[in-house]
Amino acid sequence: MKRWLLLLWLLLPLPLVVWHYGPGQKWLARDRANALIRRAEQAEAQQDWARAESLFRDATSLVGNTDARTKLQLELALIRMSFRQGAAVEAIDGADRVLASDGFPQMPETLRQEARELAGRIHYYAAWIMRLEGAQRDLWLEEAELSRQNYRLLTEGSLDVGRAKYASVQQTNLESAINLQRISLVELMARPLPQEAQAMAGQGLTEQMARRRGRRGNRPGIGEMGEGPPGTGAGSGRFPGGPGS
Repeated sequence: MKRWLLLLWLLLPLPLVVWHYGPGQKWLARDRANALIRRAEQAEAQQDWARAESLFRDATSLVGNTDARTKLQLELALIRMSFRQGAAVEAIDGADRVLASDGFPQMPETLRQEARELAGRIHYYAAWIMRLEGAQRDLWLEEAELSRQNYRLLTEGSLDVGRAKYASVQQTNLESAINLQRISLVELMARPLPQEAQAMAGQGLTEQMARRRGRRGNRPGIGEMGEGPPGTGAGSGRFPGGPGS
């Protein structure tokens, strides 16, 4: 009897060891990732974009594919950091990749809205800068159109579910995207480039995008490129703050 009790006593830690090296590792990784995310968000709030990006990347490596929602949040955070640091092409590619992913339609509505709003902002400012750089119309217009389409979807989707206040914000963004296509270059040059887009200037964005022409493909989930702007309004309001800012 004493032998069995001794054996049972020795075996007691075994489940803990199994848990520690099995599911426990996932919990530990998630805890470490959450700590990194909190530090990254603090760095982002302080506009320390490079440090925030590094911390978000470290968190991404810990999360892996175990949590689809957190993974998407981290992808959007890295896209924001690329945008804030002037890596426009990387930010554009990242935003397009998220919107085209198979799992995107199943993501929570708030994350889908954040992704579309962020994509709309990036495409909008890319079009603005490319116009200032003297890009050919079809090249900058593609970015302006993608911005318009994302904001149109946000506006219409918000109205469908009765979110009038949010829809009003996106309607303003939509009108800004439409206006960007219609105003003259002289008028655009007279406007100050918003601070959040200034890092994208001076990077030779037009040349980079021209080299990529024909390799970008269609944008799943955004809409047909050939449709014209809805309505007749062409607002000139700046983008207010929001999830994509």
